[in-house]
Amino acid sequence: MFNTLIFIFIFLFCERLSSEPLDSSKFKYKENVISWEKWLNNLKIELKSLDLKADTVKILSEIKFNSRVVELDKKQPEFKLTFNQYLSKVITPNRVEIGRLKLKEHLILIKDIEKKYKVSPHVIVSLWGIETSYGKHKGKFDVLNSLASLSYDGRRANFFLKELKHSLKIIDDGHISRKNLKGSWAGAFGHTQFMPSTFVNYAQDFDNDGKKDLLNNYSDALASGANYLSKMGWKNDISWGEEIKAFVLNNEILDLSKKKVYKNENFWKSMGLAIKKSYSENRLRIIIPDESSNRVFLVTKNFDVILNWNRSNYFALAVNILSDRINEEK
Repeated sequence: MFNTLIFIFIFLFCERLSSEPLDSSKFKYKENVISWEKWLNNLKIELKSLDLKADTVKILSEIKFNSRVVELDKKQPEFKLTFNQYLSKVITPNRVEIGRLKLKEHLILIKDIEKKYKVSPHVIVSLWGIETSYGKHKGKFDVLNSLASLSYDGRRANFFLKELKHSLKIIDDGHISRKNLKGSWAGAFGHTQFMPSTFVNYAQDFDNDGKKDLLNNYSDALASGANYLSKMGWKNDISWGEEIKAFVLNNEILDLSKKKVYKNENFWKSMGLAIKKSYSENRLRIIIPDESSNRVFLVTKNFDVILNWNRSNYFALAVNILSDRINEEK
């Protein structure tokens, strides 16, 4: 997924603003030189090809430019959290406990989802927890305003324009109303923080009420997340991997990690890795989230499925570790 609220928060917490104000003429990379009003008028003409309902087209007249989302998009990283720092923020005892309670509360639903999509209940709940703290933090930005502003600004304009078109289609199809379409500053929304394009391709109407509601409907949101993982190749009969304890990094292991080399279980044992789980014929690769934390993980292809959701080793490891914690007996 393009963004997660928890990951975005930590990432932005570690960033600084550009030294120039957002309206400064010194922003050399800003490509759009026409006015906001002119840009919207041009967009209305372009959107005629989508055959949207008249009421949906009228929404464009209500869209407001949001300089804050442009400001957030233009921030530059100053430093990065270590893996241990990141993990301590996203996997707390409270999040683990609430995850267990949510799994118990929605067990029948989540088991039904597992039966259809063949994705572990603990992974489904863990993603829910990491993404939005089980629906507590889904975002309060107006998605259309955000996407339009980021499209107009010119930085990754084509990407955000496509997302804006998808969001209008979602409204046009009656899945979510314009006033309820709130999410992250970059346009991700709902319990599982789908971008509009991800919604169009993977959202599910699990309760068959005619709407795909990822904002307020647990069944649709969690089923949609499971559907995405299933389509990406999740295998429910194998583990994601494990942390390798009491292992000293060497140059050969570092090189294998950087090259993302997959080898069988016996190969890694011959390299001195003490593997606790059994992986049969499934191949594994080394993940070293950062050298400063001195932690080593062996992972299967299921780890890469989570990476498709969010291209961050920190995020993917957190999801899998939290899923294990939720699954642990007290």
